[in-house]
Amino acid sequence: INDIITHRFDFAQEEVRDYYISFLKTISLKLNLQTVQFFFVTRDGSSRRQFPLYTEAIRFFRHEESMVRAAVRTLTLNVYSIPEEGVRTFVLEDPSV
Repeated sequence: INDIITHRFDFAQEEVRDYYISFLKTISLKLNLQTVQFFFVTRDGSSRRQFPLYTEAIRFFRHEESMVRAAVRTLTLNVYSIPEEGVRTFVLEDPSV
């Protein structure tokens, strides 16, 4: 799923963008202590973990379309509600956020 999340779609096409944002939001609705671990990845031998679901979504935080902004807000609130130390550490300390 992380490969789909990080794929570079053509977001100039509104329909693609809307389906993508809806997809991310739907995934976030299923997050819990067990499932959130599937969305953390370590790449290229780095010790730093990445959280593509969150980082890709927040790129749209200031989008002009209100539906997109609302979906991103929902996703971020769903992420913030996970009582897992790794999530909190990533959100508070990762420089890419």
